[in-house]
Amino acid sequence: MKFVISVIQEEDTKNVVDILLNEGFKITKLRSMGGFLEIHNTILLSAVETKCLDTYLDIIKNNCKSRQRFVENVPLNMLEGSPGYSLPVKVTVGGAQVFIINMEDYKKY
Repeated sequence: MKFVISVIQEEDTKNVVDILLNEGFKITKLRSMGGFLEIHNTILLSAVETKCLDTYLDIIKNNCKSRQRFVENVPLNMLEGSPGYSLPVKVTVGGAQVFIINMEDYKKY
């Protein structure tokens, strides 16, 4: 048995959750916010049988997309104390980050 923690983009959440539930996986969904871009993410928590892990990971991999976003960077004249301006910078966000932890024991009450 594995404990799987998946951090996915909010835009991918509904589709991924629907597919996981249709495949019979049990999940707990938490809303979070990333520290760098301050955009909303979803954390999925699941206890997954080892024999089903590849199926679970394929669903995450095939349904979580990378995206381009523009973010404001630090104002150019901030250090000099004069009014500054900033230019948006294009960054790639998205996809999924998945943490897989071995579970010694699992109980359901």
